[in-house]
Amino acid sequence: MNKAGISIGGLAAGAAAVTVFLHWQNNGVRTSRYVYSDHRLPQGFKGFKILHISDYHNSRQMHRKIINLSRAEGADITAITGDLFDCRRTDVAAGLALVKDLVKIAPVYYVTGNHESKIENIAAIKEEISRLGVNIIEDKKIRLERNGDAITLMGVQDPRFYIDENDEKRDRHIFRNHLLNFTKGDDSFKVLLSHRPEFIHTYRDSGIALALTGHAHGGQFSIPFTDIGVFVPNQGLFPPYAAGMKKLDGTTMIISRGIGNSVFPFRLFNRPEIVTVEFE
Repeated sequence: MNKAGISIGGLAAGAAAVTVFLHWQNNGVRTSRYVYSDHRLPQGFKGFKILHISDYHNSRQMHRKIINLSRAEGADITAITGDLFDCRRTDVAAGLALVKDLVKIAPVYYVTGNHESKIENIAAIKEEISRLGVNIIEDKKIRLERNGDAITLMGVQDPRFYIDENDEKRDRHIFRNHLLNFTKGDDSFKVLLSHRPEFIHTYRDSGIALALTGHAHGGQFSIPFTDIGVFVPNQGLFPPYAAGMKKLDGTTMIISRGIGNSVFPFRLFNRPEIVTVEFE
């Protein structure tokens, strides 16, 4: 074989390797596990496990992987923190099929994301989600009991449902007041489901012990072997809250990298994930 043939063969092999790598980066769903410790946690909840899913974005091709991984984890409950559907290419059947299988594994709790706020018939879709056995806990508090102790599981609707997306400063103020009023006078151990990680200061000020969020997609592209993403809406370049476990005073926030993509079609060094959080 001449040098040109070897060169062409090498390029083809390299291109094939890159293609396989990029496919894995965007479809190789992983499980990220966190151990959560807090001296305020009621003793009865030691060992309690939450499965956290966010930003599915109609990723029908991920369905079976997610169900298999979820079943293997054996969590006590499943939390879905928004963008189950994608407003740009809405596939309602894909999201409903996922939750229909998830409720067979563990109780499922759900709050909306910014994409749901732009889907015209979202009220009817949420009714169908509820009919399938999912607990929609937007602006609701649920008392969870275990081994004689109790904690509060609560959720908030994505702010895009009731605020003006063109005025970010006003948006933050409204959302902050809403959550502060919602938690006022509640001194229980509170776990919050919310789509947005950028409100961590509000979660702290509202007395939230643990917040589960998504939205950031891990920054889409990440610096390898870190939780540092390149860009996140509402946070900008190299944002502080793109993925992973973050702490602010007495509040811990866990940010899911999510499953699917939306505006930008692929990820790099930022594989899709489901998250488990085990209380210690």
